[in-house]
Amino acid sequence: MFEFIKDIAPNLFFILFLVFFHQYWSEKREWSRPIKQISVFLFGALSIILCMGFTIPTNNGMTFDLRYIPFIIGGLYGGPFVTIGLYILMFVLCLAIGGTVGFIITTTIATLIAILILSIHKQYQTWVASEKLSFTTTLGTYSALTVAVMTVLISPEAGMDQKNWIAYMAAYLVGTWISTKVIEDIRQYELLQRKLVRSEKLEAVSHLASSISHEVRNPLTTSRGFMQLLSEQEVPDHCKEYIKISIEEIDRAAEIIQDYLTFAKPSPEKVEILQTKDELKRAMDVMQPLANMNNVKVQSVLMEGSIKAERSRLQQCIVNLMKNAIEAMPNGGLLSVYSDVVNDKTVVIRIRDTGIGMDANQLSRLGEPYFSTKEIKGTGLGMMVVYRIIESMNGFIEVESEVGKGTCFTITLPLKKEVKEKVSLQSGVV
Repeated sequence: MFEFIKDIAPNLFFILFLVFFHQYWSEKREWSRPIKQISVFLFGALSIILCMGFTIPTNNGMTFDLRYIPFIIGGLYGGPFVTIGLYILMFVLCLAIGGTVGFIITTTIATLIAILILSIHKQYQTWVASEKLSFTTTLGTYSALTVAVMTVLISPEAGMDQKNWIAYMAAYLVGTWISTKVIEDIRQYELLQRKLVRSEKLEAVSHLASSISHEVRNPLTTSRGFMQLLSEQEVPDHCKEYIKISIEEIDRAAEIIQDYLTFAKPSPEKVEILQTKDELKRAMDVMQPLANMNNVKVQSVLMEGSIKAERSRLQQCIVNLMKNAIEAMPNGGLLSVYSDVVNDKTVVIRIRDTGIGMDANQLSRLGEPYFSTKEIKGTGLGMMVVYRIIESMNGFIEVESEVGKGTCFTITLPLKKEVKEKVSLQSGVV
């Protein structure tokens, strides 16, 4: 058994080293989704080649390795294209190496794993780290167990003794667990680092906003009042036009100041139980004229879901996102609005457009102070306010975008169960 463990150690080293190196290296780079998929495929391919190049020999001439660990990890984190690519690679390598028993076992197990990964990939991305750890270790152990069962059934004399089989399955369990743990920990660390940097920037803007917003808004209100009085007097037509433009610009400045105030104080003042379906319909009705003007078709699939929020703030977030989506489709397109309840715990809202999209650099800076994809026309305040309000509601936003293909904003908010709340209140009264 000791000799077997010594032989299996290089496989584990190659896999864990490459997982750590790839994750640490790739998480610090702002890559588009296709580039990330290519990097995951290269990691998985190199790991599989090294595992199959440094096999674990047995006394009966048959060899074993840990090739299914990078196949599982690469497929789950890389997606369908990576899964299919790694599957083809293993198939080709098995043909090149030869061996009927090994080819049958590899093809059978790889096919089963590929089908499972392809069917569960999207759901896997929504799981928390503990759920991912449980699934990958279970799948890894299942792979090793299937190898053992098929080897014994097809060619009993080519297998290993019981202790070595136990060590083999333990290697798969440990390898998949550590690989997943490294990936999730590095992702969490990088996410916290980005949040920390972003929080520092937002804190500076928040202090500035809270200190000057009131002082600026008061003289603006006074100036607008006098402009309104002038417009009611008998003045030349060209002067009335100037006054109208001045009032419009003062109103625009007031809206920016209001955004600053909302950003500086995002906490809701009048919290109530809201139905996301009703609120989304209301926001869509508001934005329908703008969509018609831009030749944008709006479609929706809305499910009931209760959340605890302030109606005006929630509407501000949704309208901002829809407005940005419509403006990102200057030549027309499709705006899709979707809402659903996930795992009876959270409400998910997705707002997707088919517009110009964003590159990796723009995506990473979204929601930062003074950054906007609208160049001269934008201040970046709208998205800052959206992020701030959603965070104050104990939710979070995820953004997926690709240049030329569009953008999808996913808002996740905690579900508020009205029925349970009413029951508990009634119990308290009794």
